[in-house]
Amino acid sequence: MKMLALSALLGLSLPMAAQKIPDFRSTEIHSDRSVTFRYFDPKATRVDLVLENRADRIAMQKNASGVWGVTTPPLRPEIYGYRFAINGQARTEHDPQNPVRRYGNDLLLIPANPPEPWEDAGAPKGKVDSHQYLSRVVVGLPGNRSEFVVYTPPGYDPKAKPYPVLYLLHVWGDQPDSWNRFGQANLILDNLIAQGKSRPMVVVMPLGYGDIKFSEDYDLWKSPAAVERNLRLFEKALLTEVMPQVESMYNVRRDAQGTAILGASMGGLESLMIGLSHGDRFGWVGGESSALKNLDFGAEIPSFAKGAHPVWMVCGRDDDLLESNRLLAQWLRGKGQAVELEEPEGTHSYIVWREGLVRFASMIF
Repeated sequence: MKMLALSALLGLSLPMAAQKIPDFRSTEIHSDRSVTFRYFDPKATRVDLVLENRADRIAMQKNASGVWGVTTPPLRPEIYGYRFAINGQARTEHDPQNPVRRYGNDLLLIPANPPEPWEDAGAPKGKVDSHQYLSRVVVGLPGNRSEFVVYTPPGYDPKAKPYPVLYLLHVWGDQPDSWNRFGQANLILDNLIAQGKSRPMVVVMPLGYGDIKFSEDYDLWKSPAAVERNLRLFEKALLTEVMPQVESMYNVRRDAQGTAILGASMGGLESLMIGLSHGDRFGWVGGESSALKNLDFGAEIPSFAKGAHPVWMVCGRDDDLLESNRLLAQWLRGKGQAVELEEPEGTHSYIVWREGLVRFASMIF
């Protein structure tokens, strides 16, 4: 009886255990640059596609094989993050067929012809180096060791006329190499320089935290004191540790007109507050989707002086930081400062930041 009961149990479970995943492609890019996304989950009652730079989820339809699918409208050439939401849950799932990932997102390149600046188009390659150093400013670093990454352009000559330098600051949760890994900053500079659309420049990408505890707890963004502490410690680390080392190690300009600063999200908060507070150090200042909520700009930038070049800003129309970015632009204009604030379609995403870097690098110096 026990054997029969066990056989019956195994027999009942056999159809589920033997169910095979059908042969399908999880992503298919069509000639008009629309994309069909597919995901296998025969038990799900609902699957949605979460596509980067789209504020809303896209409902998918299930076929008889248990494969869910949806085809998007034509998409502009870009690198899109995507993932799948099951049964309306906040938690999302990866595409098992795609090993190319950025944290919670799987990545899909929709190429252009000719290639976009973030694609590898065979341009001469610049060099990327990582430097570690002992920090006396940044709090909570293991062994007090901090880091910055440096891009030098193709043909960099340590004895030539000094190169202009861009300090490029990463988003919250990222690391010094993230602008290259996820933003394709090195490819963007390679291509722009090769096409004559950008001056050859050195790009410095430092660790963007003043207190490592801030990087480990997103809820600290709710504490103005914690945000301010992280900002001011990073400001000190940048001005007194990173910049002096870069200026001693690399053939870069040290004047404001030869120095730029740009960041995204947390890095945008830092680049704008630091850049606007130190016009003697940074002649070109920009911010992308900058984390400016609930700031008293007069208190944050007490030494603001109008700069010779417009402050450049960008924030997607579906980004909840847009209103605070508009408020800073309004405040600056009230001080007589020229501001260029772009509001493209999009959310809080690397698509906005990657394309923003292309525009900023093309206009500075």
